[in-house]
Amino acid sequence: MPVLEGVSGSIAAWPGYPDAVRGGGFVFTSGVRGGRSEGPPLSYDDLTAEHRAQSQGFTLVDGLDGEITADAWRAHRNLDRILANAGSQSSQILRQRMWQRDKRFFPILERVRKGWQPEAAPSSGLGVSAIGGRSGGWYGIECIAVDSADSERLGNRRMLTPAEHAAYPSTSIYSQMVASGPFVFLAGHIPIRTTEPGKPVVASFDDVPQEGRFLATGRSHPDARDGPIAAQSWFVYNEIRRTLTLHAMNMRDIVHVRVYLDDLRDFATFHRVHMHFFGDRAPALSVVGFAEVGHKGCRIEIEPTALQPNTMPRTDYGWSCPAPHAGPAAVGAGPLLFLAGMLGLGPDGKLVEDSKSVPAQARSLVRSLERETSEPCVPAQIWWIWERMRRVCAHAGVPLESIAKTVVYLRHEGDLHAYESIRATFMTNHNPAFDCVLVPSPGPVPATSVQVDAVALRPNDA
Repeated sequence: MPVLEGVSGSIAAWPGYPDAVRGGGFVFTSGVRGGRSEGPPLSYDDLTAEHRAQSQGFTLVDGLDGEITADAWRAHRNLDRILANAGSQSSQILRQRMWQRDKRFFPILERVRKGWQPEAAPSSGLGVSAIGGRSGGWYGIECIAVDSADSERLGNRRMLTPAEHAAYPSTSIYSQMVASGPFVFLAGHIPIRTTEPGKPVVASFDDVPQEGRFLATGRSHPDARDGPIAAQSWFVYNEIRRTLTLHAMNMRDIVHVRVYLDDLRDFATFHRVHMHFFGDRAPALSVVGFAEVGHKGCRIEIEPTALQPNTMPRTDYGWSCPAPHAGPAAVGAGPLLFLAGMLGLGPDGKLVEDSKSVPAQARSLVRSLERETSEPCVPAQIWWIWERMRRVCAHAGVPLESIAKTVVYLRHEGDLHAYESIRATFMTNHNPAFDCVLVPSPGPVPATSVQVDAVALRPNDA
């Protein structure tokens, strides 16, 4: 069995889970928060003198601004503490995801982050419904980093495409692409034309070249509906392709893609573009609906992970049910197994609706939990998620206890009790790194009430 080491502590947002998990040359952090669980709101007074520079000295002006600034500062401080306890540091972060209660205040987060992470890693910043967990306030952060104590395994972080790249400028302060060993981590890409004056958003088929208009009908009504997401999806994937080409890579080197949608009604149209770029070599895919992605009218953000060619073999593991979308249930490469977004799919490959869908031995537990959740389908979908994960891990030759990290997407934090009750029946001796993200649409279709992102560690000889 692969060796996973939990980093204990009380910094992360979710009691009962480790602050981080080490394994395979990586550190997987649990989600961290920066707020205060009780007492008065945070303020500039909670920061050291050198970090109060943004204070203007007026009570109303500094009220909310100071609370949000302190929240962002404390979240980054907590992340740094976890990384230090795990033997890593912010300069070794390979990817960071930032949950934001209100993206209007992204400039504050960016300003604070620049102080903590001068050479920031590839990132995705998403608007969520609320920030759950202990001390949840305005921001949540989780990441994957190089295990500095085991850096000889894959090597320290290498910056491949920095934020200040002249031909490929970023929309914020982060590197577009970094690597450790053969693994390449890209930032979340959005449909903003950063090389043009004003950095306009891609809004329609008119904003992409002819090759990007293969779904256009030439009729205003359908093109006004499908055109924005089709053009934005094509533009983003084309930018990702251009970025990979800088380093002698192509789309077939991508092993996992997370897609963040502003509107789940765009899923089917996005998927047509997705298949256009990948054909029969699609990566493991996760699709989630967020409250806000990108900015200025972005409908989509795409975050890929790739494998440098001719470095180590890739193995695809199929679904144990009819495939819900293009791509395998998991992709294995070296020490990592990247699972697609796990959904509550029954034997027919469709989302389940209630306890009648689960086997008899699990029905009593699932039925009892239906009375405690926001929707009757939630416990059954959770049970099938873990059963799907158990099957794909077994197919890949790894036990469930090899899962290093899970990110659970829910509409309601109260449903986490059902998740924990069911998870405990599948995984009894190991807690992975963990975060729970509260979103309006766990995705990729409206009937999805819960989705789980997971990465597992493979045996050393895989």
